[in-house]
Amino acid sequence: MENVSNVLTDTQRRIKAKIERARMMAYTRETAAPELATPPDGIQCNRCGNTGWIYQISDDGYESVTACPDCYERRQVVRRLKQSGISPQDYARFTLDTFDAYKTPDSAKMKTLAVRYLKEHVTDGPGFGIFGSSGMGKTHLCIAVCQELTRRYHEPHYYFSYRAEMPMLVKSAKSFQDDYEASMHKWKTCQNLYIDDVFKLSDTGNGKLDAQELRVFFDLINARYLNHKTTLFSSEYTVNEMARIDGALGSRVYEMIKPYGLSVNGPNQRLIG
Repeated sequence: MENVSNVLTDTQRRIKAKIERARMMAYTRETAAPELATPPDGIQCNRCGNTGWIYQISDDGYESVTACPDCYERRQVVRRLKQSGISPQDYARFTLDTFDAYKTPDSAKMKTLAVRYLKEHVTDGPGFGIFGSSGMGKTHLCIAVCQELTRRYHEPHYYFSYRAEMPMLVKSAKSFQDDYEASMHKWKTCQNLYIDDVFKLSDTGNGKLDAQELRVFFDLINARYLNHKTTLFSSEYTVNEMARIDGALGSRVYEMIKPYGLSVNGPNQRLIG
């Protein structure tokens, strides 16, 4: 059998060496300076030395570099949150208890719908959506619902920041088909997906959206629609406005959240003391 060291690619060797260095550095920090042991993303993992990667040796002697099963996805959540402008600390405090249902009549409707949705939740059932005015707490409430799905029903959820993730998917779709398919597979197949700020900063002028962006988003939504995957949405665009942009897309979003969708209107609560 070929020596296992010879079957590793140069990239894998570099990653392996990096992981070993990171493991040693993490061990040194923990023993010599515990106060410096926590990495920047706040996720401590001794299994991978806080790199998010591990290398394994199979039964037949081959080595491979793979994502750390203990922390990689948690690190990706932190990365996506930072890209979207939401800190992990904010994510943790966006709960039903901290959502103020008394600010506006629509705030009360939003929380009532969220409570009802969680009570009636069915695995692989309808999603949830809040649409309309900025600053009404849409993101807060949808994140709270996601966290309750995990806490109450032990179902995983993924956070998709439209303005952070969509440009990368569009770029992959134009240039790197294999990367695009690999990236989309996770978003298409995960059990619960929250898509935050749909079409945020997407207007190219005259009320039109980039055609490639629409194709990528429809690809994602259509796959989840056909496979009955639970999807949550927040957007400053209403479902009717989405339908005017693309009828097939808007109708799918409507069907995916029915009867747990709500349009809200009112002053931006962030600007009110």
